[in-house]
Amino acid sequence: MSASYGTSIACLLVLMSTMGTVTSALAADTPIGETTFGGKIFVNASHLGQYKNGERTDVSRNGVDLTRFYIDIDHRFSQVWSAHLTTDINWLRDQSPSDLWVKRAYLQGAFDKALTLRLGAADMPWASLVNRWSGYRYVDKELVTRLKYGDAADWGVHVLGAVGAHGQFQYATSVVSGSSYKKPRTGDSPNVEMLVAWQPTAEAVLALAGYDGKRALDGGDHLTWHSARRWDALAAWASKRWRLGAQYFRASNWNEVRSPKGNRASGWSMWSSVQLTPRWAVFVRHDQADTSELLDPTRHDRYENLGVEWNIARKLRIAAVYKRERLKHLGMGLATFNGLGLWAQIGF
Repeated sequence: MSASYGTSIACLLVLMSTMGTVTSALAADTPIGETTFGGKIFVNASHLGQYKNGERTDVSRNGVDLTRFYIDIDHRFSQVWSAHLTTDINWLRDQSPSDLWVKRAYLQGAFDKALTLRLGAADMPWASLVNRWSGYRYVDKELVTRLKYGDAADWGVHVLGAVGAHGQFQYATSVVSGSSYKKPRTGDSPNVEMLVAWQPTAEAVLALAGYDGKRALDGGDHLTWHSARRWDALAAWASKRWRLGAQYFRASNWNEVRSPKGNRASGWSMWSSVQLTPRWAVFVRHDQADTSELLDPTRHDRYENLGVEWNIARKLRIAAVYKRERLKHLGMGLATFNGLGLWAQIGF
């Protein structure tokens, strides 16, 4: 182990030890007229190796990434109305300076379990659902957002709710800008993402979703040829001990809105984890996608991760993880990315 890598791990452990005992109030528990603060950190100390056409690149080195630093502010006006703000700070070893975004900034009206309204920047339906059921967002994004065929949050109008005797039927609709929260802009037409889900039991879910829009690329004098569309499906199980799940997506013209040439992409992801003891768990995931079925049908993306997690405290999780992603074209390796190290989630 190099000295720089040992220093990186030491810094990570110090950060976790100093912040792991801090607690925060949930937004739903915020008393009327009061404001609460909280947050969450995703950080890793790891060795990243990158190869292009079989040759090691300069990216291969040890370091620390602050992949996410969320600061949450909630204010409750009444039993129905509240406001929420989440800032998103991102610092990676290859970037300077760090990035700062407003991920969530919305006014919420919680009228009933069947109807919640959010006006502003809020979570998109699909990514939030998959991350909730897969359980390891701090290790990596879910399939669709990892491949950039969807966004975690966007600006617009969001409606969601649950119906049924036990809330087993759920829905969510977001009418948004299509540009994501990172680069907010507006086009000439809205983008829509819709989701329906059914939970036959508290441990199982089946869900379908769809997206349609120009991704805010139709503004001004820009000529557009296509609408970006995506279909999603999810089947997952999550108990106190086991997590099992799979998702599938199919997208058309996601990156070709302004191009006369159309394209398609599709992919699937499977994951599993088991809680061996209250503090120890193991997990594994595999993604497979064809990212250019019409323009370059030999282009493929393969990704996997596996790891061992240690739940140190209720708001402190750390995992030893191995990651690997391979991009192939005509059966040849275009690029390979390997990661090995410690990933952590810290709540406060």
